[in-house]
Order: sequence, then C-alpha cells, then structure tokens
Amino acid sequence: MTRRFQLLVDGASDLDATAVHAISMAQHLDAELVATEIRNTRWFDSSRKTEAARHLFHDRLSKISDMAADHGVEIADVRQKASADQPKDIMKIARDIAPNMLITGTRGAATGQGLSDRAAGLLNISKYNLLMVKDLDHDTGDYKKIIVAADSPVNIAECAAKVADGYDAELTAVQVVDLEEGLVTERVVYLPEAAASSGAGRQRRRLGETVKTSDTLLTKMKENRLARGQALADSIADIARDRGVAASSQVLVGKQSDEIARLTRQQRFDLLVMGSKDESALKRLMHKTAPETVARKVHSSVLAIKKVA
Repeated sequence: MTRRFQLLVDGASDLDATAVHAISMAQHLDAELVATEIRNTRWFDSSRKTEAARHLFHDRLSKISDMAADHGVEIADVRQKASADQPKDIMKIARDIAPNMLITGTRGAATGQGLSDRAAGLLNISKYNLLMVKDLDHDTGDYKKIIVAADSPVNIAECAAKVADGYDAELTAVQVVDLEEGLVTERVVYLPEAAASSGAGRQRRRLGETVKTSDTLLTKMKENRLARGQALADSIADIARDRGVAASSQVLVGKQSDEIARLTRQQRFDLLVMGSKDESALKRLMHKTAPETVARKVHSSVLAIKKVA
C-alpha cells in the first residue's frame, strides 16, 4: 500500500523549507504527496481576490512539483478547494485523503522555536501522524541525528526506527526522569499501623501522625525510577539496532520539556520523534498538554506519532 503524505501549502514564509522537508520525507519513506491549499477564505471577499489567490497557489504548487520531480517524488493529488486556516477545517479535508502523515510549517511563532496556532491545534486534534517543520538550518530536509522521546503514550519504537533507517540516521532514545515529581517524602499513620506499633519493642506510631520517609528509602525509589527509565530507553534503542540503525540511549534528570529542548539545541538534533494522543477540549483549555509543551520548546523539527502503521 502506497504511503500518502499531505503537505499543507500556504503563504507562510517557511513554505519552501517545509516543502523541502516534505519531499525529503516522501523520498526516504517511499511515499507520494498530496498538496492541499490552505488560506483564510474570510480574507478573500471578492471574486477578483479569490482568483488571484488561486493563481498564487498554482505558482507555489508548480514550484513544489518541480522540486519533487527532481527527487523522484510524485504529487499524486491536489486539493484546490481552499481550507480556512483552522485545524478543524484541515481535518475535514484530511479525512477524505486519509494520509499517513500531515506536514506543516510552524512559522507564526519565533524563528527556530515555538509553534503557530495551526500547528499547535493540529498537534492536539489530528488523528494522523504530524510532521512540524521547525529547524530551518537543516535546509536539505535530511535528518541525520534523530532523538526519540522514550516516554510516549503510544509505542513509537518501530516508527522511529523506520524513519531513522530510511534516512540512514543515528537514533538516540531519551528518557527524562523527574526524580522529585510525585515522590512521597512523608506519610500519615493510619489505624492498622498505629495498632501494630503498640506492641513491645516496636516504635510507637500515633494515629494521624506524619512520618517522614527515610533517606535510604527515598534513594532507593529514585534509583528504581532511573533504572526503569534506562530500561525504557534501551528497549527503543534495541529495536532500532535490530533494523541496522546506529542507536544509543540516555537518561536525563529534570523536567521533560526543558531537558529535551536543551539536548536538541546542544547536540543539534535534526528531528524529534514523540508519541501524542488526541487531547480533550477540557485539557486543552486548562493547560498546554505535555507533547505541545515539548514541541514548542525544541529547536528541531518534530514528528508526532498519533497512530502506528
């Protein structure tokens, strides 16, 4: 079955770079491209403006098609019906195309980082894998250093290994462990423990008393968290190695978004692969979700895996 990648063609200043990354992804993963026109239809309130916008889209599409042909990639389908630049409108068109991947730029935020409103919205509601092109320094679109967030809501190991294999890239699986989050440093004595501690030779515990967790136990709990994190990162690296990919694993300590962003910047990773699930409207209203926070902070392009295929 032929893979189909849907490229969102708009008037953003990073369109050329986004197209280069889309063509490269299609070439390395043996996929065809579908080009979809994206513009805010509310801005075109006359037939003259609408016609001018159509001509502009065709000019952009012609340039992208020439670039794709140079790399042996086919533009298999073109959706000329303009979609308003809103994630829900884009998803309506995507349902007809059923792409394996949506590809969008992120311009609209600060250069090199952040996310446009469209990219953030698609990350939260898209049912399809989503490539968000951010790092315009890598203008060839070739990914040679790929970082994988090991702690993902879906099993992304095979997908990440497939992408790294297609690009002949190095893969680094990273698990970030927050040693302080949720750590039980004290507890309350309940009735069974209070009754049991009343015997001879036992330290007396009063009902309702607050007891601090021993330093020895806290150290043990932190060591267990690090060990589980290392095992998770190792499992992804092992799957990649089984495909012949050069892979390694790391465990970092701290906040996930901060540590992954720091690593992508310091070691100049080209692509972050992470898992992501649809978020409810309530969660999106209450706070930015963890995948969105990570995607906003990193300096590399981001491939959010929604479904494993």
